[in-house]
Amino acid sequence: MKQLILIADMEGASGIFEGSHKWLWNGHEDWRNFGRDCITSDALAVCNGAIDFGIDDILLYDMHWAGDAEFNIKLEELPAIVRTFNVPNREARWREIRSQAAQNPFGLITLGQHARFSPEPQTNYCTKDAYFLHTIQTPPIKNFFVNGLHIAEIGMGVLSFSGVPYLANIGCQASMKEALELSSEIICLPVKDRAKGWEPSPQQTYPLIYEGTIKALEQASGVKGACIKPPYSLSMELCEEFVFKNGDNKIQWTAQDIFTGFEIFYEMKATIEKRKK
Repeated sequence: MKQLILIADMEGASGIFEGSHKWLWNGHEDWRNFGRDCITSDALAVCNGAIDFGIDDILLYDMHWAGDAEFNIKLEELPAIVRTFNVPNREARWREIRSQAAQNPFGLITLGQHARFSPEPQTNYCTKDAYFLHTIQTPPIKNFFVNGLHIAEIGMGVLSFSGVPYLANIGCQASMKEALELSSEIICLPVKDRAKGWEPSPQQTYPLIYEGTIKALEQASGVKGACIKPPYSLSMELCEEFVFKNGDNKIQWTAQDIFTGFEIFYEMKATIEKRKK
């Protein structure tokens, strides 16, 4: 069995630009009438390309607006071989997500991705000309590092599947920076580029995604996945107006496995509060 892991977000979907930010709001009328069609078109292009290549099992994690039970992608429009990870309300329970996949999937593709947040233009971590850039939730989160890697949603998904061949990243051109830092071997499939003013429709990007997916799968042999070894050193810094409950603006911790590291991240995220004036 050839199993493909597909981790999808939405800010980097085709057809969704700055003027249509309400298309991203789970439950909003514009999300229901317009936004869902955009990410569904992108997902369908990946799935159809994968099937035509010879993939016979696709496991999808729809991570946009995690914590809400309703899917962003219209599952009824996807091929029958597509399954979803069984986690409550689509929560980012990475340990459970990884345990439900094959030990050695054929590969991993990230879809609908946006760039991570960084407020300092002079640093290497800033991503200019991005659509809807943020790191998990910005504000309040300014940055998040794992063993020196500056990661956001892309990194969480890819590192949770450490060692699985990371084949392609599909989304905003600015999101490619984080993806390439995780694996220089990926196929980059941008569907919009704010710097160049390139804003195609989902109908225009469908063939690009479909053909790019097949190319990525054809080149999968020998491709390595992102792989960092324990112990894991993690840190999270907040935007200036926020602090953790203990009063600190930045915290660091270590973990022997990446899933424990991410679980501590979410535990600490729950303690964030506005800085008292």
